Amino acid sequence: MKTANIASTTLRHSESGLVWEEKITNGTGSIEVLPYSTFRVRAAGACTVYIDGVLAMTMVSGEIAIFNAGRGNQDDSKATITVTIAAANAFVQVARDKDRQV
Repeated sequence: MKTANIASTTLRHSESGLVWEEKITNGTGSIEVLPYSTFRVRAAGACTVYIDGVLAMTMVSGEIAIFNAGRGNQDDSKATITVTIAAANAFVQVARDKDRQV
């Protein structure tokens, strides 16, 4: 039996799409995302990306990366995961699953 790993439970990318919502525009700071959320970061300068306090990636200016937030820190009781952009500015978009139109 095949299983899906996205909220829309589709099995193939052709059956679903993502809507990107910009949460940080050319800045630094933190956002809260749901577990297993997809987000992308475009570095405007040399920056670091932390997921629940754990260094996920050090990026150089112009670099783009797509992340999965994972389960987060299992030792805290938060329902969300903190994504932090530090050191230099970045553009951060969070993906929201969107079912295809029928």
